[in-house]
Amino acid sequence: MDLTEDDKRVYSAGEISVLRGVIDYAERMIFEDKNLDVLGGFADAYGYVAHSHVPLYKLLRKSAYAKTVVIDTERKGRLEFRLSPTEAVYPSEASGYCTPHSPVGRLAAFVQPGYEGRSKLWGDYRIIEVRSFDRYGGPEFEPNVRNFLRMGVDGEHGKGFVADLRNFLDKKRGPKAPAPAASFVEPVEPMAEAAPQASIELPPAEIQIAQLTVVDEPDELGIEPEIDADEDWSADEPPVKADEYYGLSERFFTHQTIEQNQIIARSPIGAMFVEGIAGSGKTSAALGRTKMLTTFNAVNVSDEQSFRDIVGQDQDHWSADFAGQFSQEGSIGFVRTGELIQYLQETCRRIDLPDLPVKEYKELQTRLREHRRSTSSSVPGRRWSGLVQAREAQEATTMKWLHAADRAVAQQIASRLIDTLPTSTYIAEQFEADERSKVRRVADVALEQLRHEMDEVANELTQSPREGAFVLDRLAVRLQNKLEEVRKRVMSPRVIWTRVEGRSLFGNDENALARTLVEMKAPLYLRSGQRLVFVDKDGPLDKNLELLTTTGEPLSWSDDTSELMAANKVIVREPSGKNVYAVPSDVNHLFVRLLPEATELLYVPINGELRRLPREPGLGRVKLPMLPVEDAKRDEDAIGDEAEADAEQVVPGQPRKGTADAVFTRLVRRRMLQQLTSIADLYFAALQTSTEQFPNAGLASRLQAQLGTFKLADEDVDLLLCLSHLIGRNLKQGGLRQLQEPAFYQAVFVDEVQDFTEQQVYLMVEQANPKYRAITVVGDIAQKLHHGSSIDLRACFPAQALPHVRLTENLRQADMPGLALFSASFRSVLQGDDLPSPVLTEKARKQGADLVRPRFSVCETDADMDARIVDALTKARRHQTVAVLFPDAESAAKVYKRLEQSLRENMIDAELSEKVNLARRHIRHFANVANAKGLEFDVVLLAGLDHYDLANSSNVNRLYVGITRARQSLVLLSGSKTLAPGLVKVRDLYQQLVGQP
Repeated sequence: MDLTEDDKRVYSAGEISVLRGVIDYAERMIFEDKNLDVLGGFADAYGYVAHSHVPLYKLLRKSAYAKTVVIDTERKGRLEFRLSPTEAVYPSEASGYCTPHSPVGRLAAFVQPGYEGRSKLWGDYRIIEVRSFDRYGGPEFEPNVRNFLRMGVDGEHGKGFVADLRNFLDKKRGPKAPAPAASFVEPVEPMAEAAPQASIELPPAEIQIAQLTVVDEPDELGIEPEIDADEDWSADEPPVKADEYYGLSERFFTHQTIEQNQIIARSPIGAMFVEGIAGSGKTSAALGRTKMLTTFNAVNVSDEQSFRDIVGQDQDHWSADFAGQFSQEGSIGFVRTGELIQYLQETCRRIDLPDLPVKEYKELQTRLREHRRSTSSSVPGRRWSGLVQAREAQEATTMKWLHAADRAVAQQIASRLIDTLPTSTYIAEQFEADERSKVRRVADVALEQLRHEMDEVANELTQSPREGAFVLDRLAVRLQNKLEEVRKRVMSPRVIWTRVEGRSLFGNDENALARTLVEMKAPLYLRSGQRLVFVDKDGPLDKNLELLTTTGEPLSWSDDTSELMAANKVIVREPSGKNVYAVPSDVNHLFVRLLPEATELLYVPINGELRRLPREPGLGRVKLPMLPVEDAKRDEDAIGDEAEADAEQVVPGQPRKGTADAVFTRLVRRRMLQQLTSIADLYFAALQTSTEQFPNAGLASRLQAQLGTFKLADEDVDLLLCLSHLIGRNLKQGGLRQLQEPAFYQAVFVDEVQDFTEQQVYLMVEQANPKYRAITVVGDIAQKLHHGSSIDLRACFPAQALPHVRLTENLRQADMPGLALFSASFRSVLQGDDLPSPVLTEKARKQGADLVRPRFSVCETDADMDARIVDALTKARRHQTVAVLFPDAESAAKVYKRLEQSLRENMIDAELSEKVNLARRHIRHFANVANAKGLEFDVVLLAGLDHYDLANSSNVNRLYVGITRARQSLVLLSGSKTLAPGLVKVRDLYQQLVGQP
């Protein structure tokens, strides 16, 4: 049922009135911000800087609102809400204005007429009508800033369409009423009868002149043609707004399907995989989620109870914790090919995400390769370079291969870990000769402690990890932590050092040092020559000591013996045979005597003499003279070192000082971590020694031979970057710069995820901030054209959940159900998907003779094909985007070259497009079908239908990509009269569903 003209007029008048209020308010806010802000962007007395609202209200002025939703509720009666795509506030409750993050806006974004629900605030409710709006663009915008280009109405009371609402209202109002009469009216003289017009004297003619009869009839007064605004719009000439637009439709953000809403409005936390058939709006949903993330701020936060009162329990509530945590500049989208960048960037511009970066994966790979220095080598003279020829080794790009490489490389590192540590002599040689003994004392102890810690790490590296985990994960941080633990134990300024019998001993305090001395049974004496004998309840700890009475008789241990010893009446005979008086001692007794304030000092025997027990606090932090440097150039690898970050500038040849701690830390850290940076060397060594650990030993041997020439394929670089990422995870500062973790993106989305390798997907999603893991990957396995025929996406998210949302409605071809049904039939027959939905089938059947079907055309000769292509391109309308797609780039180039002259003669602007640029709408693109991936065209000519090998899944996918690019018209050109058996089945199913044409 169609809306009446009166309904259209009422709706138009109401919407124009609300629109006028919205635009007036936006302009007022822009004016006040520019002219009435007394601070002018400066901070107030409290240091608060109010940010300008001008950009936001400029967006409101441009977009206004996109949708009106009419709801019948049980408790509140009839309600109208108008959803804006912006976050700008418009304080008019009567208008029903709402924003995307408001509770009502979250609901209005996806509901359709007939949708029913229940909420605490409204009770039972039902959506009875949805009105959709388009705004003007280009030079038509300013004259129509308070006008809508179009209004479409869909509701229980009928459907309708109005173009140019303001003009529609003006035409429907009729002629203006006459001006009111004046108080004095002059009498009007009756008009005299018009005199007959005098005949015109014509000159005589020598030829016969025709005599014409004239009949005078009165004009049909009062009859004025009624022009409906709908008739002014022609489908052949699109409105100003769409004329130059080539991205995805921006209406998806305010006109979401229920499935798209599950993606866009989902909580920011966690990753999500959006799988969808061609044209289902999966990329739109990913961009929509990014827009929701980047526009959510404190102003948009609603308390959960108010949110639930309207929306219920089916939607995720966004808490204040997420507000302001995401920005356009801090997020990113990854695509595989360059042609998608411009396409998506234009869409981002239309949905007010102009600053969202969209980049090719290759750009990420290059940036990370330079940061990680993945091709560097620790072997003198070795230089890793790129492999020129293509390589077929799909299995080596999987996550299974990465896990195997992780274990094999970990074993390589474990076998070398301790050997990489420097010697104490090397550390001491950085100092003046007189100070080296002190440095060696500290370094020997520290290295011994560190070797024990490294043994633990090496043991961990040889163990099998739990499922989904990596052995190398956070290795650089783990090694750093071990080094820091040793530094705290050995190098802290609170550490007390001493030396007994040539051994350096230390403790973090006097109590710890006392325990160490007791454990080693250190020979300690008082100034009087008495020896401290460490005892417990069973007697002396050192069983080599013999207790004697003052008369030289052996003395067994007892309580009486302890009392005699305390009374200085016991002699101890040392292993050397020397007899001295004994003093009982234990940890507590020794602790008191080690304190700085102790009155009686302790002594140790040195060369037959008693010398004071050395007490050297913080020996590792004492500044000692170092050798002068010969070159002021600092080592590049030490730039990121924390110890050197604060170091004083070194002048060549000048005296300098340093601590054993600083030099030890710097040298050990560099030696310990340096091997981790030569990841290509480690992978090569792992392939040489551990081929049996990889999923395919034969492939591992083949890769070993390739790496033996020091050549790296792009896929090898991906693997090395994954390994480097694992090793350097969580390393924010310190160590070597190339191991440090690069800055995260706040949110990440990956388009056409099925065309990446598993390792590439893992590397891309790992760029997201782990605090939120706001990741959206979208794709369709039926459109996989690269890197084999399968991909295990869940493996790319080890030990993490990956919610899966499937989109099944073909929105691209929604207005052409004949094309959508053909795409669904193809997918069902050749790609194992479900049968086309009954809803789509019924929609196609209802169109009857008006159904737009794909057209098959047989072109047995090149001349026939050329003629069909030129004819189709000639008939294409100016505003339509057109693509002629071929099975491969060679076929596209061959046909384009053959047609080049004919195209020029017919004034058809065409190009052989390796990267399709849809910004140039007038260009007719000749392209490989793979280069059209992710794009859409009004008209598609799919040439070379008979050249697709439908026994090959990759060829099936390529053909599916081709037929799903068309929005309005699809022509399939075949060089053979006989269709492939698979296509015959597709045709039969299609005709069974909609009948013969």
